[in-house]
Amino acid sequence: MNIYDLKFPSDADVTGEEAARFRQSSPAERLRAIRSALAAGAVLIARSPKREFIEAYRQRQEELGREAITRFVVRHAGTP
Repeated sequence: MNIYDLKFPSDADVTGEEAARFRQSSPAERLRAIRSALAAGAVLIARSPKREFIEAYRQRQEELGREAITRFVVRHAGTP
């Protein structure tokens, strides 16, 4: 077999297959998968040499999200 004959799926194909499997999962399985991904991310952040930067960035993004929601509510529903 020639190594150039190998065909790898595109990233879009792989992502589509994973999304289809996720949609076929039960709600409990979906929650487990989401929690697992979040836990893995937390471990990576905890072990990262850039942990302080990541935490500050995450916190700032949360603040920006809260500000955006507040602006949306004020614009569409009056005062919060």
